[in-house]
Amino acid sequence: MEEEDEESRALLGGGPDADGGGSSCAPATAGVLAALCDPSRLAHRLLVLSLMCFLGFAIFAMITQLPCRLRFNGWGTIIFSCFVCLGQVVFALGGIFNAFWLMEFGRFIFGTGGESLAVAQNTYAVSWFKGKELNLVFGLQLSMARIGSTVNMNLMGWLYSKMEASLGSAGYTTLGITLMLGGITCIISLICALALGYLDQRAERILHKEQGKTGEVIKLTDVKDFSLSLWLIFIICVCYYVAVFPFIGLGKVFFMEKFKFSSQAASAINSVVYIISAPLSPVFGLLVDKTGKNIIWVLCAVAATLVSHMMLAFTLWNPWIAMCLLGVAYSLLACALWPMVAYVVPEHQLGTAYGFMQSIQNLGLAIISIIAGIILDTRGYLFLEVFFIACVSMSLLSVVLLYLVNRARGGNLNYSAKQREEMKLSHTE
Repeated sequence: MEEEDEESRALLGGGPDADGGGSSCAPATAGVLAALCDPSRLAHRLLVLSLMCFLGFAIFAMITQLPCRLRFNGWGTIIFSCFVCLGQVVFALGGIFNAFWLMEFGRFIFGTGGESLAVAQNTYAVSWFKGKELNLVFGLQLSMARIGSTVNMNLMGWLYSKMEASLGSAGYTTLGITLMLGGITCIISLICALALGYLDQRAERILHKEQGKTGEVIKLTDVKDFSLSLWLIFIICVCYYVAVFPFIGLGKVFFMEKFKFSSQAASAINSVVYIISAPLSPVFGLLVDKTGKNIIWVLCAVAATLVSHMMLAFTLWNPWIAMCLLGVAYSLLACALWPMVAYVVPEHQLGTAYGFMQSIQNLGLAIISIIAGIILDTRGYLFLEVFFIACVSMSLLSVVLLYLVNRARGGNLNYSAKQREEMKLSHTE
C-alpha cells in the first residue's frame, strides 16, 4: 500500500524530488516521461489509444461472441488475444495439411477470441476516453481496423505469389505457409493486449478506479434494464451493417456483371469503402466531437447509404460515385453511432451493452448473408439490391424513431458539444 501511494505521489506531482536539480535537459526529459507514465495525463492516454488501435489491427473476421459473464480486465483481453493467435495457427495448419474441417475450426476459435476482443476494445475506449473525446477515439479505432482489412485484402495475394515463387509450387501447402506468415499481425495484437492489460491495472491502482463501475464486467441480467433508445440503436446497427458487409462480400461479381468491369477493376471499386474510411473516420470523429448532434449525423449517414444503394440498383451511372458515397457514409455512421451507447447506458452496464450490440450485429450478418445468397441465386442482383434498400430503410426509420424518443424523454443523444460540456460541469459541481 505504501509503495502504491509513493508511486501515485511521484506521478501526480507530489514526489519529493519533483523540484530537484539536475542537468539542464533533465527537467524536460523527466517531464515527458512523467506525462507518459501518469495515467491522468493526455500523453499517457494517447499511448493507450495507440495500443487499442493496434489491438484491433488483427481482427479481420467477426464470427461469434461469448455469451457469458466476463470481466474485461487485462487477463480477459490477453486470453482473447491468445484465442486469436491460436485460431490463426490452427487455420494455417488446416491449409498446410489440406484439412478443410481444421480450417473451419481455426476460424471458429479466431472468431470466438476476435469478436470478444472487439468488445474489450470498445470497453477500454469508454473507460479511458469519455465525453468530447469519445467520437474521435471510435473513429481512430475504425480507421486502424479498416487499414488492417485493406492490408489483408491487398497483401495476402502478393504474399502468396512470393511464397509460390519461393517454394516452386502452388497449392494447399503454400496457402498454409502464407496464412502462417499473415499471423504475425495476431502476435502484434497479443503484444498490445499485454501492454494494455498492464497499463489498465496500473491506472486502476493509481487512480483507484473500480472495474465494476467502468463497464468492464458483463452480466446478461443487465439486458432487462436496457432502455428503448438503446434497443433502437441496436436495430439501427444491425439493419445498417447487413446492407454494407454482405454487399461488399458479393460486390465484385456484381460490378463485373452489371457494369462490365474487369476482375481487377471490380476488386478496386469493391475495396474503396474501406480505403475511404481509413483516413476519413478520425476526421468525422473529430467533427462529431466538436459539434455533437449524434442522431443528426447518423441520420445523414443512413440517408446517404440509402441513396448509394438506389444509385447502384436503378441507374447505370458510374458506380465509383455510389461507392465513394457509401464509404463516406460508412465512416460517418461508425463515428456517430457507437459512442451513443455510452450516453444511454450506466457505466457499469457498458460492457454488457457493447457485447450485446456486437452479438446481435453478428447474428444479423450471419442470417442476412445466407438470405442474400439465396436471393442472388434465385432472383439476381436487382432483387438483392432492393433487399438491401429495404434493410437501410428500416435503419432510417429507426433513426427517426430514436430522434423522437430522445426528444420526448429529454435525452442527451442529440445534444451539441457545448450542451454536453455544460451537463458534465453541472454533474461535477
